[in-house]
Amino acid sequence: MADFKTHITAACAVSGLAATCLLAGGAARPEQVLLYFVLGSVGGVLPDIDADNSVPLKLTFDILSFVVAFVVMFSQPWGDSVIELALIWVAVFLAVKYLVFSFFIRMTVHRGVIHSIPAGVTFGLTVVILLDQVRGISAGYAWMGGFFLFMGYLVHLFLDELYSIDFSGMRMRGSFGTALKFISFRDMTATLVLYAAMILLFFTAPSPGRFLRLILDKSTYAGIRFLP
Repeated sequence: MADFKTHITAACAVSGLAATCLLAGGAARPEQVLLYFVLGSVGGVLPDIDADNSVPLKLTFDILSFVVAFVVMFSQPWGDSVIELALIWVAVFLAVKYLVFSFFIRMTVHRGVIHSIPAGVTFGLTVVILLDQVRGISAGYAWMGGFFLFMGYLVHLFLDELYSIDFSGMRMRGSFGTALKFISFRDMTATLVLYAAMILLFFTAPSPGRFLRLILDKSTYAGIRFLP
């Protein structure tokens, strides 16, 4: 399979080109383009969070621990003391960083259900819902962000499959077919849970109407010029 450098390079290249096209076509503002690029790049390494000692896994849980701890702390009723809020933050941070992290490692295997197309859709929908909660971000903006993360995710899966082909000997390695898939036969329970989560997230997410009109409208691409 492809290494970390190859994954991040390819994801940055694809998401950067796609975001630039949106900017050139007048379909996105500079600050939106930057967010799309970052999300696409993150999506390009996200599938490797199922590898126990991977850089993406450790980085993801480090960031997730901080984010969840602050979200829980800020959601507390008004009037709590600084000490109480600090204790809540520390408790949530440690729970996510160590307890949830350990549980995740035990429940996942490399090239398992995380290395699949529905997993990419699920992560993309999660981003849509999170962005939709941010003030000033429209539903169309949120869906585009989720789409870029999913696109980066697909780039990762495609590269893993590509590196599973031995072009010199024109044969398939044993890992072929374990990344770009819809079902993990090694763990059907996790697959069913993943599909259930994907359906739930889709109906929880805002309407994709504006996003679909944007990407399906020919006028979105009319202003893009690839040559001077």
